[in-house]
Amino acid sequence: MPSALPVTNRRGVLAGGAVLAALGVVVSACGESPPKPPPVEELLGPLDQARKDSALAAAAAAPLGGAPQVAAALMVISTQRAAHARALSTEISRAAGSFTSSSTETTSPSPTGPPGPPTPPPPPPVVDDVINALRASAESASRLVATSSGYRAGLLSSIAASCTASYQVALVPGGPSI
Repeated sequence: MPSALPVTNRRGVLAGGAVLAALGVVVSACGESPPKPPPVEELLGPLDQARKDSALAAAAAAPLGGAPQVAAALMVISTQRAAHARALSTEISRAAGSFTSSSTETTSPSPTGPPGPPTPPPPPPVVDDVINALRASAESASRLVATSSGYRAGLLSSIAASCTASYQVALVPGGPSI
């Protein structure tokens, strides 16, 4: 008794293989999740540090009228840290998908009572305060480099190197500016 087997030819096998390959690509593409965007929260700390360091260096430079080299070095550091803040803000905006700069400055509520006697301003920061802040910023950026990649790792490495050079070269006691 002859069996009724379907006749297969080479064309049918090749066409079936092509259909299976195409189906495999479509199924695997549907099963993949979209790439996870890198978190931007890790950059908020260095951004805040850069802004504070810039203000601290500028404030420390103000009372140093008698030491122009130190004041000039502090102003350069203030400018560099402000540039770091802008670069970090741009990276945060890019990674978040928005290209507008966000500001974290907030206004404090005004007191509702009569004004009291004016409080004296705090003493200006000293160079050691700036050195300690730069050291902390460099260490923080260095820690984040290990968990970053691409442009972000390069940006954080550059910030760490700049902060390190600032406190080890520009502001070192007995160095070129002090």
